[in-house]
Parts: sequence; C-alpha cells; structure tokens
Amino acid sequence: MKFRYLALFIICCLALGIWGPAFAWRITKELQWELQQKQAEANRHPKDPAILFDLAITQAYTNNIIDGMMNIKKIANIDINYKKRALKDYVSLVNETPNDWKLRFRMAFVYYSNNYKKEAIEEFANVLKIDPYNVWAYGYMALIYGEMDEVDKAMELTKKGLAIDNNVAALHLLLGEGYYKKGDSWGGLMERLEALRLKALGY
Repeated sequence: MKFRYLALFIICCLALGIWGPAFAWRITKELQWELQQKQAEANRHPKDPAILFDLAITQAYTNNIIDGMMNIKKIANIDINYKKRALKDYVSLVNETPNDWKLRFRMAFVYYSNNYKKEAIEEFANVLKIDPYNVWAYGYMALIYGEMDEVDKAMELTKKGLAIDNNVAALHLLLGEGYYKKGDSWGGLMERLEALRLKALGY
C-alpha cells in the first residue's frame, strides 16, 4: 500500500515537531477504548494483516497517524495481496452496514490502497454524511486531492476541516503545503507558523 503524499505530509510534521501529546481535537473515551482493544488484538496476532489494517485505520481517525502508517507498511511486508482481498471484504461489510462511518473510513483506505482514488474520496464524503464534524475525513480527502494535483480542492477541504476545529495544527500544516504548491510562500509560511504557535500552546 503506497501513501506517497501522506508520507510526505507526515515527514513535514515530524520535521516541524507538530505531532505531540496534545491537540485541540481530543480523543473520546469511546475511541480511546476502541484503540486500546484494537492494539491488544494486534499484539495477540502481530502477523494477521486484517487485524493490523483494522488497527491502522483506527489509528488514522484517532490522531495516531504515524503509528497507522507503520502498521500499513507491516501489512505490505506480511501479505502484499491483502489489499485486494480487503476490497471484496469491505465492500460486503459496507453494504451490510451502510451507516457505519468507521467501516466507510476503512473502505476509503482500501479503495485508495488499490489506487481507486476517486472512490476513496467518495467514501470519505460518505463518512461526512454520517459524521459531518469528522475533521480527519476532510484531511484525508484533501491529501488525496493534493496527490492528484487538485490543489484548490485540497485547500478548500482543509479549510472546511479548520472551520470545524481551527486549532488542529496538522490541518494548518496541510493548508500551508497547499499554499506552497500554489507559489504562495507567504501564505504557506503563515500556516506553518500557526501550526507551530498551536504546538507551543500545547495543541
């Protein structure tokens, strides 16, 4: 599974020290419990690609993106064909439970891993129909549009995410990268500085 643009975004975050222990976005007790359960299951079955994928996507929507990326890399090393099987499995699961935003979040990543980027975007849009305040769905849609060189659309979606929570440092960094792509170095710098400001405030 290749996440080139996402990987670049993560590298930028690491370089700037954006990801830390606290953000404006706060994990709920329910999501924290889910993450702990998925991690425990992965610890029991470290070579099971389906369990690792389930954990990775839980990490993706609980602000543990770097850990999620590491698990996705593990999956590719364990079973390079898992993404093809996952496509069939998750299509079936989503059809059975169409209003489960977490399943649709996973479906979006499965589509993306199989290079069905437009379908991935549609699934993230479906996530937002169910959970309209999901800032991570906006962020991942923006990342895919950015990879497709549709920078204006990527920036539009990032701004929508920031309209929900303007204190998410990672989204400011993403918006800044959009400005840089458009040749607006000043705008890019301002967004990076805002991300650093939020970091300094503990977000």
